[in-house]
Amino acid sequence: MSVRWRVETVDKWVLSSSDADFQIADEPLGTKEKFWVEAPDGYRYLFKYARVHDDRVMGEDWVEWAVHELATLLSIPTAIAIPAVHNGRRGVLSRSVSPSGDRLIHGNELLAGVDPDYDSQIARKNPRYTVEAVRTALDGVAAPASSSQPIRTAFDAWAGYLMLDAWVAGRDRHHENWAAIEHGSELRLAPSFDHGNALGFQVPEDEVRTLAADEVRLARWAKRGRSHHFCDKPSLVSLADAALHLAGNEVRAYWLEKLASISTDDIESVIDAVSPEYLSDAGRTFRKQLLCLNRERIIHGD
Repeated sequence: MSVRWRVETVDKWVLSSSDADFQIADEPLGTKEKFWVEAPDGYRYLFKYARVHDDRVMGEDWVEWAVHELATLLSIPTAIAIPAVHNGRRGVLSRSVSPSGDRLIHGNELLAGVDPDYDSQIARKNPRYTVEAVRTALDGVAAPASSSQPIRTAFDAWAGYLMLDAWVAGRDRHHENWAAIEHGSELRLAPSFDHGNALGFQVPEDEVRTLAADEVRLARWAKRGRSHHFCDKPSLVSLADAALHLAGNEVRAYWLEKLASISTDDIESVIDAVSPEYLSDAGRTFRKQLLCLNRERIIHGD
């Protein structure tokens, strides 16, 4: 597999300032530093600065790019992510998943639409945010346009999104981090987006070196991965397992076979493509081992 790493400089790109750009925002603008730009190719991208803590760039930029590449191996549609720099600061470009003129309806709106008791303002530990609730909310919503058999419904595809999260240790699948695209009278699940909170991006370098050198500690660290957004804070692997089972045997087998087909070489081709300026040797080893470990945990269970 050929993977291309490139970093775009967006200093001269045109800022998007119309109200329409904010209405189609794939991610609520929130408190993170981010803004919409129009690329030379005409597409709209959300530029998000990589956060800095104690003079260390946290790495959400390269992580979002890597997760997009890994998702592509699984045939999971995700927002195209490109590492970028603005005024000398690192960040990532995330292409809008919603065509101009369409409306993006986030998960919390869909959930509240079928459950009058659903509090769409509670992002963490929402007692009514469950896999079963999402299946109900997605009833009648079509799968992404790029989906192939046996992925027939939005929930079939969404179960794959949760498997991706479990594989890459993605912990940010809150109810505004997935959505449906409204095009006329049709609702279709949007590609997955906002994957910067994954692959242990926040782990300090000294801990990274320890985890890369100690398989027992790595396994213990991986098993601590939980979703703090869903009811009862389930582990990422158990959350994916619940969704896959609810989607049915055919869909479950399809996604697990997709994951099983990913080789160690495939994983290495993505992680090794990241520039050494962004990822240390120990960091590279840690992420490769984590992805191999999580692949086996999902396929064979904890």
